[in-house]
Amino acid sequence: MADDNYKKISFELEQDADGYPPDKWESLWAYETEPGLYSVDNIPFYVKGISSGDVVSAEREGEQLVFKKLVRPSLNSVFRLYLSDASKVQAARDQFRGLGCETELSNLPKLVAVEIPDKVDF
Repeated sequence: MADDNYKKISFELEQDADGYPPDKWESLWAYETEPGLYSVDNIPFYVKGISSGDVVSAEREGEQLVFKKLVRPSLNSVFRLYLSDASKVQAARDQFRGLGCETELSNLPKLVAVEIPDKVDF
């Protein structure tokens, strides 16, 4: 059964002269907490200044729901790790998990997003 309150929000990305990040948009899952307000439910790879648990506002633009502003930050921090050796990615993820941090693996095999909850002292 699908949850009608679970939506994808599109965040526009600013690309540098080299075309990074590799797309102009990143979509994040979020729960609608009240009309027009959403609690982000996953770790971004490219969106800066947003982490899971943040409450954001978004508006429908055509077929997509587009981020407008950060309403209430969660106090979590997101870091991106680009490891030089793909064979060490899982060990790095395991170490962060052991410290109480969540991670997500990108479609780029050496890129990992790490979320450090506000309760973890780093």
